[in-house]
Amino acid sequence: MRIALAHPQMDPADFNSALQVHALPPAYDFSADVHRAQQALPGSLDALEAFRRVLPALFLPCAADPSRDGLASMVRSQPESFDLTDNASNEQVRAVITAGLVADPDLSVQMLPADEEPKAADGTRLFPPEYGETVDDYWIWTIRCQGFFPGPLWLLIRRDGSKQPYSYGFI
Repeated sequence: MRIALAHPQMDPADFNSALQVHALPPAYDFSADVHRAQQALPGSLDALEAFRRVLPALFLPCAADPSRDGLASMVRSQPESFDLTDNASNEQVRAVITAGLVADPDLSVQMLPADEEPKAADGTRLFPPEYGETVDDYWIWTIRCQGFFPGPLWLLIRRDGSKQPYSYGFI
C-alpha cells in the first residue's frame, strides 16, 4: 500500500546537517517548490528521513548493481591515483571520497525535480538516472562534483524504503 505523507515544514538546514554527519560540507541546494512537490507523492519515507538513509550509499559500491560507476568504484578501479593500494580498506576509500568531495568548490547536492527536463537553479540541465529510475518510485538526489567525479551522480532510495539505498553515476 502506498500512502501520501503529511509532511512537516522542511528546513534546508536539516539537509545540510545530514551532510555534515558524514563530514561533508553544507552543499545542499534546497528548492522549496521541488521538495513540496516531491513530498506530495506517495511513499512511507519523508524527504529528510530518505536523505539521511541514502547518504551512506555515497561511499559504497552500487547496491543495485556493483558494476555501475560511482565514487567507490572510481577509487577502487584506480587506487594508485588516490595513493591507495589494491587492497585499500573501506575506511580508506571513504576517506578519499570525503576528501574529494570536500575539496570540490562546486559540490552541490539537490533533489532531482520531477520535470521532464529537470534543471538546477542556475539553469544547468540535471540528467535523470541512467537506468530509468523515476521520482514516482524513488527519492532521487543528484550530486554535482565535477572536480572529483566527471559525470552525473545520483543517490536513490525507494519512496517506501523497501530496498537498500544506492548510488551510482555515469562517466
